[in-house]
Amino acid sequence: MSSIQFELSWLAPAGAEKGDDRLLLELLAGVRATGSVAGAAKIARVSYRHAWGTLSRWEGLLGRKTVLLERGRGATLSSLGEALLDAELRVRRRLDPELGRLSAELDRELAASLGSSEPGLRIVASHDLVLMQLRDLATDRKLAIDLQVRGSSESLAAYSRGECDLAGFHITIGRPDLDLRLWLDARRDAILRFARRRQGLIVKRGNPKRITSLSDLTRSSVRFVNRQPGSGTRALLDGLLRGAGIRPHQIRGYAVEEYTHLAVAATVASGMADVAFGIEAAAARHGLGFISIAVEEYLLACRQARLTAIPVVALRKLMASTAFRKATTGLAGYELAGAGKLVRLATLNGTDSR
Repeated sequence: MSSIQFELSWLAPAGAEKGDDRLLLELLAGVRATGSVAGAAKIARVSYRHAWGTLSRWEGLLGRKTVLLERGRGATLSSLGEALLDAELRVRRRLDPELGRLSAELDRELAASLGSSEPGLRIVASHDLVLMQLRDLATDRKLAIDLQVRGSSESLAAYSRGECDLAGFHITIGRPDLDLRLWLDARRDAILRFARRRQGLIVKRGNPKRITSLSDLTRSSVRFVNRQPGSGTRALLDGLLRGAGIRPHQIRGYAVEEYTHLAVAATVASGMADVAFGIEAAAARHGLGFISIAVEEYLLACRQARLTAIPVVALRKLMASTAFRKATTGLAGYELAGAGKLVRLATLNGTDSR
């Protein structure tokens, strides 16, 4: 059964073609990221002529310019273009997590109503772009996955309560930001390597605030957007801040929280913040700058007794496949060597869970 997915649409002016609003917003985001219509067309995977035709058609419908051209300076968004894109980003930041949870809920209900004999793998996991790609690829291969996005500690807690088959979490090796002994037991649980990824500071394109390190977050002119408590990224950041002697009250915007890497990147892209802490791939998705701070492991916890179950075996094979490598090509800051292989729990965070 294919996964239920929701798509947001804008109420377009009379004369606009169905679905044209999505392309307009994608082109506006591309112009903001690259500074050119040609670059925006490449990101949207349409021809330069099609891109210009879409922009021109919408400008005629709206009665105002959305993109401005200046000789020698490329393309920039007009005030209307900025307003449209910022509104889109604000809506998505707030609705995407909820729509994802609703999609998973309806998938489960539909599977139950159809009397599906294969409920699929239940995964509760910290937000990750490569994991989303794995979920989509698995769906294409008829491997049903029910994926719910929560923070790392929330995912591990759900796993320890028996609410899912696998839990996705991330840690920086050698740092005690997550005490895995709270949820995992080496005699019962197995750990699968999934991905290594870079976390750091997400800044505006060109880095106009000249942000280079965590200490720059304390400057009064710098606006920060944070991840929510319970997320592995928040735990990592808080640990790094403690190590640097920086207190939360010194950071303007520390209490402003979002629930995914894409959401904090979108907040920076919209101009509502100057910097966030998240993965490099999210920064690249929005055409933003990135300063690497830490390299971490994204891992999956699974009961040892489930390792020979057909769905788990199929998922591990897919993680190690060439098709998975191809599907994730272009996602910045990731290393997928060894995906699907077992990792000793005692080696993580320098702790032994026996």
